[in-house]
Amino acid sequence: MSKIILLKSQGKAQSITHLVSMDAFDKSIQMDAKDVGIQVYHINEVVEEGKKHANFDLAATMPKADDIYMFCYTSGTTGDPKAAKLSHGNLIAAASATLYVGGIDFSDDESIISYLPLAHSFEKSIFATCCITGMSIGYFSGDPLKLLDDLKELKPTYFPSVPRLFNRIYDKIKGGLKDKSAIQQMLFNRAVSGKLRHL
Repeated sequence: MSKIILLKSQGKAQSITHLVSMDAFDKSIQMDAKDVGIQVYHINEVVEEGKKHANFDLAATMPKADDIYMFCYTSGTTGDPKAAKLSHGNLIAAASATLYVGGIDFSDDESIISYLPLAHSFEKSIFATCCITGMSIGYFSGDPLKLLDDLKELKPTYFPSVPRLFNRIYDKIKGGLKDKSAIQQMLFNRAVSGKLRHL
């Protein structure tokens, strides 16, 4: 039985009627989906259909602040994952807060590294901020374990992050420090103390 039928039978996808796949799929998937009322498309089919309707009036389709920009799916840590609706106004408000409340002078000479999921609300806010200011975006390699290597390669001037990642980096550094000699530990602690004094 395909994943599509499992989704429907578990009652977690009752409202889904169309799915778009980025990957190639077997035709049997389409048949299984059709049996439970879901139409499955490949992304290329969607693109081709869009080309047929390319002669539309752009001015008539400009978004309003209340129009939905994206569905941001929660992680489900407090229950089933949910789709939070974010409007264009939400996104611009978040970017504006970053620009005007944060007190940081962003410019097109600056750059960031993008490593959070692109559907993450914080990542979307940073993306919008970069579009507004002209900041460069460097995308990481896709492997979280190589993030430090990506930082060395991209050399971003800003590192937007979340507490969980800082905790992981801190734990890794502390874990590595335990294996060092007493003199190396002392030198490390002195270097950190000196850096903190100069911040």
